[in-house]
Amino acid sequence: MENMDSCISTLEIVVCSILIACSVIGNPLLIYFTKRCFHDKSRIPLILIVNLAVIHLLYNLVVNVLKIVYASGITLDSNRCKVLVFFTNLTTSLAIWFTLYIVVFYSLKLCRLVHPPAEATTTVECCRCHLFIVGILWIAAFAFCCPFSLYTGKNEGYMKNESTGNFIYTKCKTEYKNYQVEFFYGRLFLVAIDLLPLLTMLLVGFRIIQLLCEYKKAAYGGIWVGRDASETEVLRACKFLLLLIPVIISLWISNFILIRCLKNFKFKYFAPPVLTILSSGYSAVSPYFLMLINYKVIVKVKCFCYKAEKKTVSLSTVSTSVDVSPYA
Repeated sequence: MENMDSCISTLEIVVCSILIACSVIGNPLLIYFTKRCFHDKSRIPLILIVNLAVIHLLYNLVVNVLKIVYASGITLDSNRCKVLVFFTNLTTSLAIWFTLYIVVFYSLKLCRLVHPPAEATTTVECCRCHLFIVGILWIAAFAFCCPFSLYTGKNEGYMKNESTGNFIYTKCKTEYKNYQVEFFYGRLFLVAIDLLPLLTMLLVGFRIIQLLCEYKKAAYGGIWVGRDASETEVLRACKFLLLLIPVIISLWISNFILIRCLKNFKFKYFAPPVLTILSSGYSAVSPYFLMLINYKVIVKVKCFCYKAEKKTVSLSTVSTSVDVSPYA
């Protein structure tokens, strides 16, 4: 039993370390390329993508690091349970909301591309509006998740010999004051603030597919001749977001089913690494999808690789010419 517990704890530490490494590498690169490649008029996607990257970093550097600490044998008390549960819910909800925000933003840009509006709004007004909405999302996330952490504490009835291991999923429990609070807040509200944005994201994804089809038909009809930089950015963003939408939805649904519907799953030996992958997989994968939105990122990477290759070839050519030159 102890050997099995240590193996699972070691596996969870390895999984968390890999996810942290992917996120710590991907999200700073996402912020760097976003700042370098988006022009001055594209401050809105810069704001949204940077916020999403910060949320992913916060999740991995707080939640997954705490999981590593607790899996290594550190005692888990009620306060630590509150911190872990609070940051897990906060970052998960914010990641879903900001992903929906990015999807809706680019779908509206695609709609304006396919159906140009009569009057264009100013960039300054749009930027202020988006900054206000971003602030509201952060405040709402804190307001929604703080009460949940108050009901969370250490499971005093938890006995290691009665369970399958020393896992945080069995040691942290949530106790509500009455059934009404548990039903309306714990079962309905906390699920709705994640599920409704995901369903909206799915519907917006279908709308993006429809708009892409309309754009393709119109382009072949000869309405547009060529593409500018902003148009290419919108098309690339919509195509890559269509790949990202099923990823976040499938991971959330799988995690929800295993935790909420299969209540005994968290007592299984293999539960911690599986739940960690499902809850942290999006934060590790999404930066690499979002980096491909702007075509300038690909251009910069290709130019960097081409310059390195050209420099290597030129150096080898010079060295060869020096060796065989008859004038040496």
